[in-house]
Amino acid sequence: MRVELLFITPDAEALIARSGRISHRSEDRASPKADARLVRNLIEWGHESVLEFAHAVFEIEGISRAAANQLVRHRLASFIQESQRYVAVRDRGFVLPPEIERRPALTAKASNHYRASLSLYEELLAAGVPKEDARYVLPLGTETRLVMCANFRELRHIIRLRGSPVAQWEIREVARRILTLLQEKAPNVFGDLEVNR
Repeated sequence: MRVELLFITPDAEALIARSGRISHRSEDRASPKADARLVRNLIEWGHESVLEFAHAVFEIEGISRAAANQLVRHRLASFIQESQRYVAVRDRGFVLPPEIERRPALTAKASNHYRASLSLYEELLAAGVPKEDARYVLPLGTETRLVMCANFRELRHIIRLRGSPVAQWEIREVARRILTLLQEKAPNVFGDLEVNR
């Protein structure tokens, strides 16, 4: 799995603080230290609408279609996902859950199943079946990649929901990696969040 930050609003925390100061005409109190405190206070007070002025774009690769299906349900984010209708998946790997990988006999069966599915997929393509129809035989664990864009408020929501200890392991790891990248760039916005492995 690879999660790469492609873009983030420049000086995002300064923008958030400046926007937040509009409501009280407190622009004259701006400073890096005061802005950091204001951003943390806005979050603590539940005034997160101002976080919508900043956003980030990520490329996420090597996750299963199962995890991607969970991620794209966040309707306030924008997504572009690799199309199995137009792109052949010959070079795509297969994501196996740790619960299966801990069982060697089942790992072998799952790997054989994936190879058999790929073989049938190739056979269907060779027979002239369009990719959009041949893809139906591929397992949900087939790797995919996508680009996701979301504002900071939605990213906080995604991280809290998908980074929860009860979330599925793979989507939790996506949330953890996104959070790690965001904490480097906007520590006052994302510093209070945590995703454990």
